[in-house]
Amino acid sequence: MGRTKKNKPRHKLHGLHQASQRRSARARAAQIAWTPLKQACGCVVDWGWSSQTADPLTFRDWCCSRLVVPCPWHGTPVAGASGADVPDELVVQPHGTGVLLHARKAAADRHELGAELTSRLAHVLETAGRGEEALLDDAPAGFRSWLIANTPDPAQAWLDHELTEIILNQGRSGLPRELLEHLPEQLLAPSPESPRPESVACNICSLSATYGGILCACGHDWTCHPGEVGRGEPCSHCPCTNMDHAWAIAHARKGPAQ
Repeated sequence: MGRTKKNKPRHKLHGLHQASQRRSARARAAQIAWTPLKQACGCVVDWGWSSQTADPLTFRDWCCSRLVVPCPWHGTPVAGASGADVPDELVVQPHGTGVLLHARKAAADRHELGAELTSRLAHVLETAGRGEEALLDDAPAGFRSWLIANTPDPAQAWLDHELTEIILNQGRSGLPRELLEHLPEQLLAPSPESPRPESVACNICSLSATYGGILCACGHDWTCHPGEVGRGEPCSHCPCTNMDHAWAIAHARKGPAQ
């Protein structure tokens, strides 16, 4: 007679299930892109989004509205709880949307970045409130000329770019401002051969590609992937969920370790 395979003991199955759950939780956490912001109450909150449950524009709009309201722990009670009764990490569904965002109390080493991003965001929103001319005056001269030549609404394109860089890319810039101030003349005229970016907020990717920037397989610059390289970070403007392709290119350019 053939031998019967014994079932695993129940406690071992339970252990395997728990280990699988922990791995799944770590994978989900790695796909959340976090942006720290200082809110009206003075607290710094890490706001996060994942391409699996949200879209970048909804997240961007949500963050723009956070500067004038208190944090979840000092604001309107959440699900009947308030203050210390509210967990340190939350899942939030903005009213009228079908997306889920994340919030957590920012660690101390994130407070400085949160204050910096909040200051930049407040400046951009205040400038936008003064109209298109003020917005364009705030843009680096070379990039402003490029936007005027290459986009139908250069003021909105600059606003989208700034909000994307501050909120979705956590302040990281694909190209230094000094370079954007003095773009070479050959880049200022529109090129009919060059494909248009999928998002007007991603015009910076076109410039980055011109200068040999590191592009992901999705075509966007590495700065559009605000998470840690190789950990499933989402793209700011498209469904691409990681930048392994760009990571490989970056390491190939560096060459073998010395």
